[in-house]
Amino acid sequence: MFYIVYALVLFIASVLVHILFCRQTANPGLHAKAFILTAIIFGCLYTAGVILLSETNILDPYSWWGMSFKMTAGIIFILLVPIYLCFYVLTQLTSPSKKILAAIAERGPLSHGEILACVQKEDFIGTRLSDLCASGCVIQTNGRYKLTSEGQKIFFILNGMQMILGRNAGG
Repeated sequence: MFYIVYALVLFIASVLVHILFCRQTANPGLHAKAFILTAIIFGCLYTAGVILLSETNILDPYSWWGMSFKMTAGIIFILLVPIYLCFYVLTQLTSPSKKILAAIAERGPLSHGEILACVQKEDFIGTRLSDLCASGCVIQTNGRYKLTSEGQKIFFILNGMQMILGRNAGG
């Protein structure tokens, strides 16, 4: 059980370091690569700690899922990285639903017409295109927008996830 707690503590530490980095940097874009680097560093710390503990024979790892606790905890650490990245990316997106919720929160109860007026004032497409350009998924050349290789990869993954889950776009 120690190894699982050790892996979780190091994962939480890597998330906290990433949050501090995001708050300190002047660049407002996505910092997914910075988190991956942080996670690799903390993953190496986990590996070094396991090696040091194995040499001292302080802990006797039992088996869980057919693997030792050392391996299981390391795999849990590795699997938590993409889970955090999924939620982290969501914080960078501004959806129409979020804009509607924010309008109601700021102004109090609104009628259907008032909500439509708030939504019509918003530049959803412009904001979204700016976000996609800032994150490097889309580039603008000669007044036209084009997917970058990263954007193509993300589209392929999102499209595949929708097909696997049997969902249409946006749902």
